[in-house]
Amino acid sequence: MQQPEKLAPEAARSRPPELDLLLLCARWPQRDEDRRLIRDLSTRPLDWPRFLLLAQHHRLAPLVSQSLHASVDESPSPALDAVLDELRQLSLANAHQALRSLAELRRVVQELRARAIPVRVLKGLPLAQSVFGEIGLRSTGDIDLLIDDSSILEADRVLRGFGYRGLFQLERLTPRQFAFYRTHWRDNAYQNSATGFEIDLHWRLFRNCRMPGAGLCDTPDGQSISFGSFQVETLLQRENLLYLSVHGTFDGWLFLKSLADVAAQVRTMSEPELDELAILAEGYGILPELSAALTLVRRTLAMDHWSAHLLPESDPTVSHILRYAHRSLIQKGFLAGREDIPHSTTMAFEFGLRRNLRYRRELLLRVLYRARMWQTFPLPDILFGLYPLLSPFEWALFRLRQQKAPPG
Repeated sequence: MQQPEKLAPEAARSRPPELDLLLLCARWPQRDEDRRLIRDLSTRPLDWPRFLLLAQHHRLAPLVSQSLHASVDESPSPALDAVLDELRQLSLANAHQALRSLAELRRVVQELRARAIPVRVLKGLPLAQSVFGEIGLRSTGDIDLLIDDSSILEADRVLRGFGYRGLFQLERLTPRQFAFYRTHWRDNAYQNSATGFEIDLHWRLFRNCRMPGAGLCDTPDGQSISFGSFQVETLLQRENLLYLSVHGTFDGWLFLKSLADVAAQVRTMSEPELDELAILAEGYGILPELSAALTLVRRTLAMDHWSAHLLPESDPTVSHILRYAHRSLIQKGFLAGREDIPHSTTMAFEFGLRRNLRYRRELLLRVLYRARMWQTFPLPDILFGLYPLLSPFEWALFRLRQQKAPPG
């Protein structure tokens, strides 16, 4: 059975030792060999401020703190002592934020249920609880909720009642605009300025409605994750793992937290289990995304087994994904944010991900009828078809506003 090399030579040469240590600390569950390698590397001369910056940027500080504290019995230097103390403080702050987020999740989910709106929770606290066994071990971010598209406006009212404001004010969209948004977008982002919480309200898993894998959320069954007496529904375990693989693909695996989420679930899988996972991915039409994700896991976070059902790195789609991930990760010394990846690069990657004409048509529609433009040029529905003509002008105005905006 052909297996990819554990490390791609060109990627390994470009990785700084601080990133190597970060990747060792991001392995989960930790093994004796992992802890030995962490101890050995942590005794070498390292740029510790850079290591801390990498841990925070890639949203791995709580997991890195746990692994580093468990591996280093006696700190060999004051610099490492300072790093351990800083990581401990970051981990405690994240644990506190996770508890706050759990309380907010409960408040919102219970209200949605009271309005008879079925809801599943994506990633976030259920993933932390089910995969890492503790909500504080995974960096807490926004809350991702998945609802049926028939409940968008009712769920929007619930969130606005809690003080959230949407990136797009759905209640102000014209009927034609709302119908287009519902069909060609996947979510709306909300922020509560009073509490600082952010919620992504999804009615589809992926931006492109023609992207294979949409059926991952169609199964009526899900898994329940318990937080004491409070339970939430999420995707079935394997469907959730496949969703994470596709989600990370579109992000270019820019933040290694996403890859650590996948790795924690597949590192100890047996070969038959990986075979079943690959066959399931093939059935959903997303085997290239899974194959690329597991190749990255094998390169950076180590895996015990492999599956002959996975696609090789030479597969055109797999290599396309890996090239994009590599380019994204090495930007700015492995510290790039989404704003550092040119929009044209992202569009070219998504355009090349599938050759299906209907898939590519969706990409063009999102550009020609982007919702941001509707706020700049609020045309009546009868003139909705003119938006493609206005698209270049809106883009120029948007870039001009960005240039004039203050830094940050």
